[in-house]
Amino acid sequence: MEHTAEQYFIQTFIRKDRRDRLLFELGTVKRRYDGLSRFCHQSEKLLDPAKVVLSGADLEFRPDFLRFTQQHNETCIILSPDPGMDNQTMQLEDAIRMAACFHDAVIIIGNTFAIVFGEPVKGGRDKFLLSE
Repeated sequence: MEHTAEQYFIQTFIRKDRRDRLLFELGTVKRRYDGLSRFCHQSEKLLDPAKVVLSGADLEFRPDFLRFTQQHNETCIILSPDPGMDNQTMQLEDAIRMAACFHDAVIIIGNTFAIVFGEPVKGGRDKFLLSE
């Protein structure tokens, strides 16, 4: 099986007991949207807490996150239920700016990290920086 960004993200940052279903959904054209949408609603429950480095609604404004992004401004792939954003590749700083503007969840996948912007809800938006 070919290594994909989805496989890397799931095998590295998702809880072991939740990986198979998410792998199946993201790997199936007809189920991809539903899998990404479900992830958006349950991201905190699905993410491996041992891989979460930083989290919070204000993540992109925190000095330690800004330092991280400056040190890791590499080409990333984006996963999102929004078809205009899904499977796009761009530099990390551009991906973060775009993710902040979209009204759906966004997963930014780098070489050794991932950033999750949850779905915007009343009271804020969950955001996570994950690292191997």
